[in-house]
Order: sequence, then structure tokens, then C-alpha cells
Amino acid sequence: MGAETPPGGLPDGIDPARAAPGFDAVVCVQAFGWGSDADQLRLLRRVRSVLKPGGVLVLDHSNATAILRDYRSHAEAEVDGHTFTFERRYDPLTGRSGGEVRVQRPDGSACVLRDDVRLYHPAEVASLLERAGFVVARVDADFTPGAPVTADTRYVQFVATTRVSALEGHRGAAEGVDLRWAPDEVEFVRPAIERAWASLADVPETARRYDVADPYGAKAAPVLQRYFGMFLEPEQVTCGAGATGLLRSLAALAVDGFTCTGHPEFALAAAELGAPRGGAVVVVDRPGVSGEVMGLDEIRELEADVVIVDETCAAYLEPHDSAVRLLPHRRGLVVVRSMSKGYCCGGLRVGFALASKDIARRVREVAAPLAVSALSLDLSLALLGQGDVLRPLRERIRAVKPSFVDLLPEVAPGDPRVPWVRVPASVEGWLAERGLRGKALPDGIRLSVPLSERRRRAVLG
Repeated sequence: MGAETPPGGLPDGIDPARAAPGFDAVVCVQAFGWGSDADQLRLLRRVRSVLKPGGVLVLDHSNATAILRDYRSHAEAEVDGHTFTFERRYDPLTGRSGGEVRVQRPDGSACVLRDDVRLYHPAEVASLLERAGFVVARVDADFTPGAPVTADTRYVQFVATTRVSALEGHRGAAEGVDLRWAPDEVEFVRPAIERAWASLADVPETARRYDVADPYGAKAAPVLQRYFGMFLEPEQVTCGAGATGLLRSLAALAVDGFTCTGHPEFALAAAELGAPRGGAVVVVDRPGVSGEVMGLDEIRELEADVVIVDETCAAYLEPHDSAVRLLPHRRGLVVVRSMSKGYCCGGLRVGFALASKDIARRVREVAAPLAVSALSLDLSLALLGQGDVLRPLRERIRAVKPSFVDLLPEVAPGDPRVPWVRVPASVEGWLAERGLRGKALPDGIRLSVPLSERRRRAVLG
């Protein structure tokens, strides 16, 4: 269940190259600060790699503020006939305390113990935890739960949990009916996918083609312009390897600070760059995990220099209801779309970042180049070029979602166009009794609406 972390390494017996997430908790007491800042960050990331999703790290460290109040460059002490002479110095530019301890034994022999440790302020430790992919759940003083940390606190304990990557919810097969996703969506869009493939004149030749004119705005902009019914300059369109790849790239815009209520990969990437929480970049999901859809007026009025709207799931909405419509009217706006949800073509790894003109150049600068293959892009544009092909799927969701909502004992149904609902964690036992599994969230469980008759019979009985 738990393991104590030795200085600079992982719990005993763990090979970091082969370790798989399997620990519920890791405890690190008075073993933090040996080595460089990079060493501490490397240690925390390795610990995170062996923790289960949602696993806990208890990290104790010595508070630099309290230590420096009584810091002395020279000190002596005698204990049981042994003489200890301390010689050390503190460098405020590096935060390191270094020196040596000379021990004179009663028999006349002596030894020297050298010391070099990084003294951290609690805020610095919190930043390292954030960058390593942790969320700080609680901070205690002097091993007393709930005790407030002050400038005089000698020992500070952080209780942190692993921030869950978007990939975690897709791992492993589920027994019974797996409602973490909706594989039956493809039944309502398959004809459009088949038409898109049929429109490609020479698939092998297209797969061979290596387009270095990137990020393909000149090719994509006209198609997206017709799809959304509004004018787009080629420079406003940046293609990427799906929404996840684009969001990780866009994290470079948030180095001065960010607020993210959306895709966890953005927060992870921004933290790795050292970006603090709070700031001029705001990231929102539309629709969100709750299934609610933020209004366009609300997006327009957000007080932020840069607003990134993750519309990965907005394909379930009508094209005219996209935040893309705000690009001519709001500065610093970036809308991310993909071909996964609804279109059921996530394997193409194609996403689009559509930006207002004032920030379009900056988006191009941070986006990974040559991230999309010619074949994937051509097929995506062939799908989008057919217009609103998801109308049959949208109609099916509206038709069957109410009966699924009525089945559940407690539910937040969300927007009627969105093919999922959210239930509280207290419903987990009720779901398990019926062989149903949803995607665990920090504040509940998300369930995809069964759309095909086969899955509906399996769920509704």
C-alpha cells in the first residue's frame, strides 16, 4: 500500500524503467532536497509514474524560512564526549546550504561529514509538485493534520494526489456494459465516412505524399469556412495531431499563468513548463464534463488575454453554434476542434486550432510542425466537406437520451444534444449491480448514452 522513498530515488526494489502504476501511496520523509532542482522534479515524476491514478504522495520537507531564522555559519556542540563542529554557509541565490560537520571522538579519532542540501520554501515545493503532475490536496504543519503552516513551521507535509491524464480513463477493458465511451456512434456516421474514403482518388499515393507546406491552412481554411458558414483566413487555421496534441502545444501560451477547467493534458503541459495557476490564459471545455454548453455570450465576456475553447465534443452541436463564430469579435480566442467525438475518426489524429487574427501567428509559432499526414488531412476535409453529416447522430441522441436519464436514480442530464450524463459517485454500487461501468471523474461518474438497440437492450433490460 505504501513505500518510503530513499533520497534521490524510488521506493526500494522498484526499477523505474520497468515500474508500472501500482502503488496506492508513497511516503517521503526528510529525504527531499538532496541534489539539484532538476533532481527533485525527476524524483517526483518517477514517483508519480508508479502511483495508481488518484494515488497519494505524502511529502515532508524542512521549511527554509524557519531554518534561516536561526541559521549559523559556525556552531559547536558536545554530546557524550563527542565534539561536533559545524561549518556551513547558505547561498540565497541558489537556496543551497553546504558545508561539513567535524566529529571528534573521545579516543582522539575524527571524521568529517559533508553536507549540501537545497532548502525549499513551501511555495517552491508546491510548484514542483504541480509541474510533476500532482494536485496538492492538503498542507500540514509539523505532522499535525490540519495545522496551518506559518513562517515558524519547521516541518511541512504536503498531501498530493496524481493529476489524472486524459488517457487514464481509456485503459483496460471493462466487464459488463462499458459506458465510458459510445462505440455505437459510428453506426450513424458510417455512410459519411465511407463517402469520404471513396472520394480519395488514390489512397496509396496519398499515403506516400509528404506535404511540407505546414500547418495546411491554405488547404483546410476553405473547407472549414464552408462548414462554419463564415470567412477564415488560411493563417487563422493550424492543424495538429488531434486535440490533445494541439492543447499540449498551446500550453506554451500560458507560461505567465493559466486557469484550466478543461482537458487535463493542457494543465499537465503548462505545469511542466513552470506556468503558475491563475493568469491571463483561460481554458474551457465546450461542452464540459457536466454536459452543459457554455453560451457564446459568456465566452465573449470572459476576462482573459487569451481564451482557449476546447470544442472536441462540440461536433455534437450544430455547426452554427460553435465558438468559431466569435473569432471576428473577440481578441485572443483559439477554438480547438477534432475528428474524434461524433465523427468516430480519432485514429486519424487530426485537430484544428482556429484563432482570431491577433493571435494566429503566435499559435503557429508554438504548434508542432508537420504533425498531420496528407492522408489523414485529406480524409478529414472530405468528411467536413460534406457539411453537417452528424445530424442523424444528433437526432438519435435526442430521441434515446431521455429514457436513459429516467433509468438512473440520480443524474445531471446536461444538454440534450450531448451523448453522456453525469452521476454522483454514490451511484457506483447501483451501476455495478447492473454490470455498468462509467468513467470516474473527480466529482462523480460520466456515463455515455447507449445509442444502438443492442446496447440499449443490454442497459435498459
